Amino acid sequence: MSANMYGMLPFNGKTDFDIWKQKIKCVLIQQKVFRAVSELYLDSDDSAKIAEMNETACSTIYLNLSDYVLRKVGILDSAKKLWDKLDDLYTDTSLPGKLFLLEKFFRFRLDLTKDIDENLDIFNKLIQNIKQSGDKHIDDYTAVVLLNAIPDSYNDVKSAIKYGRDDVTLDIVVNGLKSKELDLKHNRSISSQPKDSGEAMFVRGRSKSRSKNQKQDAQAKNSNP
Repeated sequence: MSANMYGMLPFNGKTDFDIWKQKIKCVLIQQKVFRAVSELYLDSDDSAKIAEMNETACSTIYLNLSDYVLRKVGILDSAKKLWDKLDDLYTDTSLPGKLFLLEKFFRFRLDLTKDIDENLDIFNKLIQNIKQSGDKHIDDYTAVVLLNAIPDSYNDVKSAIKYGRDDVTLDIVVNGLKSKELDLKHNRSISSQPKDSGEAMFVRGRSKSRSKNQKQDAQAKNSNP
């Protein structure tokens, strides 16, 4: 079964490898062949079942790689070898790679030209890439880094989060940012509304009354030359 049936695009070496890998993992699990790319595969004694699982897993992965990536991985007869080869090619676990990701993470700043969800998507991708590089403790810093990423124009949010709490979690920071965004959108919608309709009706009523009185005065003058 091709993962294209689930709306997936083949991995081309430029798109997000971790997201693609998670989706392919789900497909392999549904096909009941994920063991072919995991260490559990080695524990089975049924050689016929092993061969069938390996063929299914291999074909599913190969069908969801672009021609460019296929040429890079080559033809491998083991789903586990293919899985590991893709990891070696597209997961950077080198020290320079880790340092580059950590530098981007700790220098992250919110871009207020984007909405909060877009900023959080960039932030979460950084976290995921750092975890894939082998750092398992990055979650200890995510709340503080996101809090420091808040610009001066959101200082009221930062102060509300920092003070009066015993602990600051990532969820607390995210909820604070989203609440601020909703408040700003609400205030903008109010300021862009036209004048109060009641006031407008009152002005129109006065205008009509004035016109009626002027017409009556003119008629009275004409009847009394």
